[in-house]
Amino acid sequence: MSLKSTAIMFISAACAAPIFADEAPTARKTDAQRPNILFIITDDHAVQAMGTCEKDSPIAYPHFNKLAKEGMVFDRSYCANSLCGPSRACILTGRHSHKNGYIFNEGRTPFDGSQPTYPKMLQQAGYQTAIFGKWHLESDPTGFDHWEIFPGQGAYYNPDFISRGQNGKRKVTREEGYATDLVTKKSIDWLEHRDKNKPFALVVGHKAPHRPWMPAERHLGKAKEAVSKLTPPASLEDNYANRPSFLRENEQTIARHMAVYSDLHIMKDLVPEDVRKKIVSPGYGWELGDVKRMNPAQRAAWEKYHKARTEELVELVKSGKIKTEKQMLEWRWRTYMEDYLGSILAVDDSIGELMDYLDKSGLSDNTLVIYCGDQGFYLGEHGLYDKRWIFEETFRMPLIMRWPGHIKPGVRSEAIVQNIDYAPTILATAGADTPENMKTFQGKSLVPLFATGESPDFKDRVIYYAFYENPGEHNAPRHDGVRTPRYTFARLWTSGEYMLFDNEKDPQQMVNVFDDPKYADIVKEIMVEYEKLRDQYEVPADSPGGKGTPIPKFTPSW
Repeated sequence: MSLKSTAIMFISAACAAPIFADEAPTARKTDAQRPNILFIITDDHAVQAMGTCEKDSPIAYPHFNKLAKEGMVFDRSYCANSLCGPSRACILTGRHSHKNGYIFNEGRTPFDGSQPTYPKMLQQAGYQTAIFGKWHLESDPTGFDHWEIFPGQGAYYNPDFISRGQNGKRKVTREEGYATDLVTKKSIDWLEHRDKNKPFALVVGHKAPHRPWMPAERHLGKAKEAVSKLTPPASLEDNYANRPSFLRENEQTIARHMAVYSDLHIMKDLVPEDVRKKIVSPGYGWELGDVKRMNPAQRAAWEKYHKARTEELVELVKSGKIKTEKQMLEWRWRTYMEDYLGSILAVDDSIGELMDYLDKSGLSDNTLVIYCGDQGFYLGEHGLYDKRWIFEETFRMPLIMRWPGHIKPGVRSEAIVQNIDYAPTILATAGADTPENMKTFQGKSLVPLFATGESPDFKDRVIYYAFYENPGEHNAPRHDGVRTPRYTFARLWTSGEYMLFDNEKDPQQMVNVFDDPKYADIVKEIMVEYEKLRDQYEVPADSPGGKGTPIPKFTPSW
């Protein structure tokens, strides 16, 4: 066995389209040729539900499918820190968390907007820039000529938007409608009224499909029939044997930690007391903050649908059709899938509207469209929801790029790429890849992959990952590690444990082979790679920090 043995574990082969040889596009452009940048980013979109082909489309997402056929899907795109805010900071800066200083979600230290970011560099290169929707970095956006952002995570219904007031102070405005639709409308309005003598860079930041998974009114129940035909993941009842003991301490299981009332929207007041005792649930009652924001018509539709769901659950419990923990787990999983997949339907609509606007405005040919999630998400694998771990389902993240005439359509790239690569890619396509700009990045441009999805620059690539937020929500450990073409290695600093997965033989990552004598040579090799990357990225010796040690403090450095 060798570290460089390559295993493509997932959907790339099944979904592959012919890959055509061609020359890589020229990065530097004249002013007239510089592409516009349309960067669409969602929150917690799982690669298992990207909608790009039969293998990752639990329900039909026609616009995702069309975008994939017109662009390139990166089947092995990874994040550097599987958490919303930190992942976005890595995207903005092209640097790992310990280098951009933003290692947690809100509540610690706001993102330092004075540091180099790709929007600032595009501004300096003559681009007009804007962002709408989710920002989630606490500080005000910098590098954007115009911004309207959600406070924190934002709300699905009738969300607040923060913008820059005339006096320079934040202005908060509540707007009626569904968040995904409002962000799309604002984005298209800005495109229509921008300075059309300049190239643009627009970030469209959707809240969906973040918890608590609230589909648009028009999509309530739309995913239910498709979900009824799905088979739960084989590891839904994972008991975490053969892996580090700390896995048993995680607090993001569907069975024990997903709330029937606040997560799955069961109306607690309509559940008889004897049934409540049988569906013991963490969390609070059904009166979510998002529900309280609804106008009377929205709330009436919401309550009508979820009253029927509640009555159905009560009947299933009373009739004995749900009486075991396994039956209750599967009901939770199917209900979770209905809401999660349903909330992506509006994102699919948004992509259709945005692509249609580019077509009608004559902008499609010279616009680089980037679609990504901010990390992956568990859809019941290992019995989990949420993210944070280095396990493949949340380490991998969606990435599609479309640029007619420059990126071969219908290609599925198997190159290992990471979200710290996005910023240098954008700068390279915009012709703003000056030495001064590029030296700030720890990632590398994906432009060499545009022609065929392959490049010697990415052959046998090994990438680094680190997660810091412990103590924190869901009790995932502080850990870091590496991903090679075949293996995943992690050091759990919180518990002092180690993991090694042979993704070729064990694609579901069910058996930790770190202490298996047959892998002794692999362990030695991968530890060398691990230390090599820590040195390359200048990771401090005590990072990400062990149990009982203070959480590391980082200041932006480049």
